[in-house]
Amino acid sequence: MKDTFRQSMKWFHTWVGLVVGWLLFFMFITGTTGYFYEEITRYMEPERPLIVHNLSKDELLVRAEKYLNIHASDSNEWDIYLPNRRDYNLQVGWREPPKAGETRGDWVNKVLDAETGQEVIVRDTSGGRLLYRMHYRLHYLDTGISYWIVGFCTMLMLLAVITGVVIHKKIFSDFFTFRAKKGLPGWLDSHNVLSVIALPFHFMITYSGLLFFLFTYMVLSTDIQSNEQELDELIADIYPRSAEVVPAKVPAKMQSLAVMYERTKAIWPDDSLERVEIYAANDINAKVSFVRSETDITYNPADAISFNGITGELLSEPERQYTVSGMIQNGFFSLHEGQFASTIARWVYILTGLIGTAMIASGLVLWTTKRKPQQMKKSQGPDFGYRLVEQLNIGTIVGLPIAMALYFYANRLLPLELADRAEWEAHVMFISWALLLIYPVFRPKAKAWLEQLNLATMVFIFLPVVNFLTTDKHLGVTLAHGDWQYAGFDLTMLAIGLTFAFAGFKFKQSQLKKNSQRKRTKVGQTKIKIPADNELVLNKKNSGAV
Repeated sequence: MKDTFRQSMKWFHTWVGLVVGWLLFFMFITGTTGYFYEEITRYMEPERPLIVHNLSKDELLVRAEKYLNIHASDSNEWDIYLPNRRDYNLQVGWREPPKAGETRGDWVNKVLDAETGQEVIVRDTSGGRLLYRMHYRLHYLDTGISYWIVGFCTMLMLLAVITGVVIHKKIFSDFFTFRAKKGLPGWLDSHNVLSVIALPFHFMITYSGLLFFLFTYMVLSTDIQSNEQELDELIADIYPRSAEVVPAKVPAKMQSLAVMYERTKAIWPDDSLERVEIYAANDINAKVSFVRSETDITYNPADAISFNGITGELLSEPERQYTVSGMIQNGFFSLHEGQFASTIARWVYILTGLIGTAMIASGLVLWTTKRKPQQMKKSQGPDFGYRLVEQLNIGTIVGLPIAMALYFYANRLLPLELADRAEWEAHVMFISWALLLIYPVFRPKAKAWLEQLNLATMVFIFLPVVNFLTTDKHLGVTLAHGDWQYAGFDLTMLAIGLTFAFAGFKFKQSQLKKNSQRKRTKVGQTKIKIPADNELVLNKKNSGAV
């Protein structure tokens, strides 16, 4: 029974991984980039100034407040984002008044020059946030449909992780067994190692991902077991919100943000302020909240300090009242998003995300490697299904990273005045990916692998060169300035390009080795044929001897 159960789990693991493998690869690689989406956005807006000021946060607040009073005086909701370890620029945001027929207006973000307090005009781009959103909203699809597709794939991913543990009785001993350069065993060991080394991360990221849209996926259960009022109470229990601040529409002059911040610094001796949220701005009901970087995986009320915006009185009531279920859900959310993570912890998230991406890729390659000998023996060549899987593997495992690199090329090369420029950056990415998915159809698969690996090498290595030719924020400037966040992007692209170059070199070496082995095998199997005349003479001699 055990063998039968394990065999059935093996079958389930194999086919689940294959059916949703390419979409999971897309979700993992775009979701992994999301851990640095703010840094990517800064790179994709090269008009932003490098940080040269030594201004205090008090002075930055004064500049931001002055700008908002001039340019967002008709808005009731303001945000100020101070330079932090992830984004070095001063930014402000506000919600515009709703248009006719709308309940809420659009949210506007602006980057400010800290020295002058003036707006920095940046190019139209969706930046790193587009890549981040793709991993759960996909693209070009209705949001509701995307959530269900992503939820279905995430559930299957969780089951694939569980069945992967079940079918490997010696999973931890297998972790220390790696048979490099041995074809199928090598790919199997690679898949096992990549699966085990980040196994807790794989469990956490898939399970927590399902909790994001809890009431979407459990809609049937909640509809049957609760009425509308009970459902609203349950949602409020798990997703508590701050008390809404309603403008009284009575103008009033607010206290200076810098003055209120002085009181905040007495409570926060480490001065880790990240943003300021202003509700009912310049209204008698004005409220100002100073928010610092997260200090806990779950919600920490001490991370926000609120004041009455008119009197400057400290408000002791916490922003949100969390229940146990709300704390658990918020904890999983923070783990999934890495909200609490420092720079080092964020790099750990990146590495484990890339390991998960490589695990999926190795599983897809393992599927074709295992079946290749039998497929090659067929008189009419490999089956359509096998050829389709191999084509999708090439176009996704190598083609998708190339398409993502071309997204950055589009950011640098598309005309700045192009209408819907941000949308066209995404269009370039998906058009490129579509072409790279089709390309393997017209090439021998080994050559398609090598050619796309070489193309990936070129596009990633030359991206810093294009950045040098199109902006004044190239490595020669950023390294000299000590802006490692900006320079880190170019250096990371070079590192990825060199990784693809190494992969292409190893692939080429393996193909040369296979070709030489085939030639030796053919020579060894060749039989020396004796000419017919000599064969006749030998037969006569043999018959005479007899």
